Amino acid sequence: MKPISLSIKGLHSFREEQVIDFERLCGAGVFGIFGPTGSGKSSILDAMTLALYGKVERASNNTHGILNHAEAELSVSFTFKLQTGHETAYKVERVFKRTDETKVKTSICRFIEMKEQQTVLADKANDVNRKVEELLGLTIDDFTRAVVLPQGKFAEFLSLKGADRRQMLQRLFNLEQYGDRLVKKLKKQAQKAYAKKNEMLAEQAGLGEAGAEALKRAEKHLEEAEQSLQMKQRERDMQIHHFEECQEIWNLQKEKESYSKDEAELFKKKDMIAEKETRLHLAETAGMLKPYADGFLEAQQDAARAEHEEKQARGELEKYEVLHEKAQQGYENFRKLKNEKEPELLKQEEQLTALKEIEKQRAAVQKEADAKQEEKRVKEEEIKHATDELAKVKNLLERGASRQNQLKAELKSVQVSSEERKNCRHAGQLAFQIQQLQSEAAAEQERLDKHQAVIRELQQEQQKLDRMMKSEEENIQSAFSAVERAYAMVCETDRSLAETVHQAVQKRDGILANREQAKMDQLTRELSKKLKKGEPCPVCGSTHHEKPAHSNVQSILFEETEADLKDAETVIAEASALAQELLSAKVTLEQQSDHFISECPFLSKSEPEMAETAASLEQESIPERFRQIGFEWKGVRQDLNEIKSRMSKLLHAYKEASKKREQIRERISYERKEQERLEQRVRGLNDSLNEQQKSFAEQFEGLSHEQAEKWQKSIEEKDLAAEEYEKRIETSIHFLEEHEQQKDKLTERLFTLDKEKLDLHYMIESLKKEISDYQKELKDYPDTAAIEERLQDVKSQLAKLNDEEKALYEQLKETESRISQLRAQTKGCELALREASARLEKAADVWREKAGDTMFEQAAEVKKLLLDAEELARLKHDIQSYWDQTKQFESNLKRIAEKLGGRSISAEEWEKAAVLKEQAEEAFSSALEERGAAGKALAVIRENHKRFKELEASLKEWQTYIDRLDKLQAVFKGNSFVEYLAEEQLESVTRDASARLGGLTRQRYAIEVDSEGGFVMRDDANGGVKRPVTSLSGGETFLTSLALALALSAQIQLRGEYPLQFFFLDEGFGTLDQDLLDTVVTALEKLQSDNLSVGVISHVQELRARLPKKLIVHPAEPSGKGTSVSLEMI
Repeated sequence: MKPISLSIKGLHSFREEQVIDFERLCGAGVFGIFGPTGSGKSSILDAMTLALYGKVERASNNTHGILNHAEAELSVSFTFKLQTGHETAYKVERVFKRTDETKVKTSICRFIEMKEQQTVLADKANDVNRKVEELLGLTIDDFTRAVVLPQGKFAEFLSLKGADRRQMLQRLFNLEQYGDRLVKKLKKQAQKAYAKKNEMLAEQAGLGEAGAEALKRAEKHLEEAEQSLQMKQRERDMQIHHFEECQEIWNLQKEKESYSKDEAELFKKKDMIAEKETRLHLAETAGMLKPYADGFLEAQQDAARAEHEEKQARGELEKYEVLHEKAQQGYENFRKLKNEKEPELLKQEEQLTALKEIEKQRAAVQKEADAKQEEKRVKEEEIKHATDELAKVKNLLERGASRQNQLKAELKSVQVSSEERKNCRHAGQLAFQIQQLQSEAAAEQERLDKHQAVIRELQQEQQKLDRMMKSEEENIQSAFSAVERAYAMVCETDRSLAETVHQAVQKRDGILANREQAKMDQLTRELSKKLKKGEPCPVCGSTHHEKPAHSNVQSILFEETEADLKDAETVIAEASALAQELLSAKVTLEQQSDHFISECPFLSKSEPEMAETAASLEQESIPERFRQIGFEWKGVRQDLNEIKSRMSKLLHAYKEASKKREQIRERISYERKEQERLEQRVRGLNDSLNEQQKSFAEQFEGLSHEQAEKWQKSIEEKDLAAEEYEKRIETSIHFLEEHEQQKDKLTERLFTLDKEKLDLHYMIESLKKEISDYQKELKDYPDTAAIEERLQDVKSQLAKLNDEEKALYEQLKETESRISQLRAQTKGCELALREASARLEKAADVWREKAGDTMFEQAAEVKKLLLDAEELARLKHDIQSYWDQTKQFESNLKRIAEKLGGRSISAEEWEKAAVLKEQAEEAFSSALEERGAAGKALAVIRENHKRFKELEASLKEWQTYIDRLDKLQAVFKGNSFVEYLAEEQLESVTRDASARLGGLTRQRYAIEVDSEGGFVMRDDANGGVKRPVTSLSGGETFLTSLALALALSAQIQLRGEYPLQFFFLDEGFGTLDQDLLDTVVTALEKLQSDNLSVGVISHVQELRARLPKKLIVHPAEPSGKGTSVSLEMI
């Protein structure tokens, strides 16, 4: 895994987006991340874990308080590559939004594969977390213990206990596939196999009767059903034929009755049809006369209308001639008035238009003057503002210079000499080690006390569980005895059933043999009747017949044994299904018994006690014995269900208690070992504490541990204060320079503003004089509105004169035009009147000629008797329909009489035929259903028989597979195999780490793995003495953890495929002296050839000077700018 780039925005002290280019940083093998305390160095590691896992380890609830207080959104993006045969790049993006003061929620989350085209592999938080863990094979805890080591996590792997370290090594070296994952797979396969086996056993039991006898009975039943169906079909066909004949007669009778009734109803309409025929005749005659009547009436109307229009046109003409004379006089009078007023009004209009233009020019000059006046006012305000600003800047310059001198004096007072710093650092280290040893000793003693209390509680709980286990064993033994008794009852029932079936078979075979013998005896008797003395026997050829058969011997065997034979065959047929149930129950009980014994070793199998029922059964007949066996089996089956349920509950409770007891035993053993280790640990810590206290007293006589710590804190505070003073002095220099430049700019600005103000003053005075000249010309009109008002009044008067003249002229022309129209109209009306009178006279002659031979005297009568085409068609249709129906009824009644041919049927006979047909159809349907049911039953039995044989074969195969899985589970039980692999990997890592530690400590220390899988230190400088890692000082702990981290990173293969090509360190360098620091940096610089990059996060200046590539973290500024980063390359 190789980092490419990291983008941070809004995280902790970061505000603006910062992008870190790891490709440039990682090229030198080791690089540094430097910056003052609190600048945001550790936030870079937080951004990396936040991007990959959505968590920040040191944050409350992993995300609370991580968003910058001045931002509403946080975003991180991490790009990295994984290398096997080729490199594949991936990018993780996350965006968080604020929900309240400290909490955030995920807004955007994406995991992208960076190829030629970007592919989004996941876009939800949980999916992205799962994808990252699947790809890397590391949880966030693994990542912060072996790859990215933030503050407080560096030495955690060194102190991990066995189980936690084993699980971590499983993930780091991809050993889960040989441990928990493999065991889960085996267990899952075994569960599936047992479930499959039980499923097949249950299916076998559920098949019911599947034997050959049941198959024969089903075939016989199907044959009988076929015969019954054929008989019922013939009966049904006969009844259907009879029903159809009766139905024909009945329908014809109903049809005849209906036609007779309709014919009688139709006869009642005869008079109404006669009236319709008369009305039709009158309507047709009126239709023939209608054109002539219409012509006569229309001529009358035209003559009357022409006379009325002629009178009306003449009266209108006389009225308009009077109106024309009045209009002519009014127009001439108005022309004289207009010629008098118009010249004066035109003159006034011209004068007012000129004044309006002058007022417009005056207003424009006034507007310009006002604008210049406003500009002058603005300039005056700018001058005042610039003057105030200049005074402020001068004051700030004086105060800034004074404050700078004060800061320089304060800086000098907090500077610490190098000798004092060295002594204080050494004293602080010793005091810190003593304090750490005291804290560890107290903590270990407290843990020891807790372990002793836990052991006492566990022992009490173990005793309680032992008593409960003993009670559970007694209950299980009692329940198991019930299982054995049930098994004995099933076996005895099975034996009784087998014996009963054997006797039934013997009895059936005996009866059949006796029947054959009886037939032979009967033939012999018939033959003996035909023998005659002295004639040879046709069978043996003898002529001497000593004991001829008596003819009175008759066999009554068939009547006596028929019932017994049927009973025996019934028992044999029904016993097959019962035997199968008993076999299934025996197999189930045997499996349960073996399972109970395997789960409870204190159980032992005993010989089942046979029930004493055989003697009593032998005294009963075979059918009675079989019924008694079936009745007893029902009771046993009910008992089996209750026993199974009770035993399962007891076994579950026993296993839970046993599991808990075993856990307590293991816990007690572990706690006792831990108690011994803690006792040894407390003794070692106390010895180390005494040595450190003695060394401190010798080197710093009269100085307490607390004073040393305060001394160190005092120097740190002075360093921080000095750094702060330097920053503030640097800031003050920039401040003074900026304000000096600002003072010069303000002075120049004031000069420019004064000059612009004077120019504006002269321009305003000139504009005022021009305005005064315009006002003299407009003295009669105070403002523009007065001129405009007077001008509009003049224009309105002119327009009114023109409009009135135009209206009078148009009125005159209109009357002249109307008179011309009315004169023409009057002449037209006189001509129309003469023509209408002539047409009326002609139409009257034609009407009298056509209506002379009809009953119509007046033309108006024709219209009253007229009918429209639809009504005429309806009358004709009704009349024709009546006569057509009359003929149709006569024809239908004749046809029905011919079909009946004298036949008839009563209602009772018709209903009886329908009932007989329905009964025959129902009987046929029942027979058909019975035949179908028999066919389906036969098919089911055939299929069940075939399936039963298939299940037997499959059960053998599955049992073989289950045996193999059981053996594998026994082999992989526990974590022994994966523990072995993890121990081998740990040994390899430890050897590499020990070699690296020797190089870092000049071969003084080495690291080994003890018998319990923990780390111990070997002090080669003291004869190879071994001591626990908890006794190491801060610097020694750092060196040991560094050696382990380097060795672990060199061997990690993510998911067993991708090499780990980097890790980060975020603590520890401050605990090293100069010599050790040189040694560590030299070792880190050698890593470039190992294809491994190490990122060092520190504020140690000596380390910063040694590294060629550095990422500088600049702290956030009081002005609001967030943390920023920059690269330094040597």
